[in-house]
Amino acid sequence: MAVVEARGADDGAIPLVGVDFEAAFPGLHAAGYRVAYRLLGDRADAEECAQEACARAFARWTKVTRVGDATPWVVRVSANIALDRWRRAQHAARSEGAPRRPPDRAIADGVADRVDLHRALSALPRRQRQVVLLRYVADLPEAAVADLLGVSAGAIKQHAARGLGALRSTLED
Repeated sequence: MAVVEARGADDGAIPLVGVDFEAAFPGLHAAGYRVAYRLLGDRADAEECAQEACARAFARWTKVTRVGDATPWVVRVSANIALDRWRRAQHAARSEGAPRRPPDRAIADGVADRVDLHRALSALPRRQRQVVLLRYVADLPEAAVADLLGVSAGAIKQHAARGLGALRSTLED
């Protein structure tokens, strides 16, 4: 397979297809971190989520890369780990029963907004969800997303527009 590269946060390139785990790790970790940080708002927790997602990808590397790029898989797993972490923290806080200082309203609203966003993303059709996550959460350029998913740039634009429209209407409610 050929190696296709896309713009990344660190060195300008995220290895996408046909590479070994060591070469793909920096890009995978960066994508997983961005998603987890946007969901949790905490750098240390986001780092742990990204590391866990990459460890899971490593354990399943052959299977994960069989269909192409591992980035969408790592993004999804990192998002799921971040949300599980948030839910466990909420459950632990409720079960402690000890009086605690009420959370800062802005922080509480931000976390609730992120959980609502995750639910809205889960309700999208698979292709729209993939495009929205890769394009806007993982911050990949349109051409890289088109290459990853094996569709035209026009199809990416269409799925993105429909996905964002559905997110807007869902989140307005």
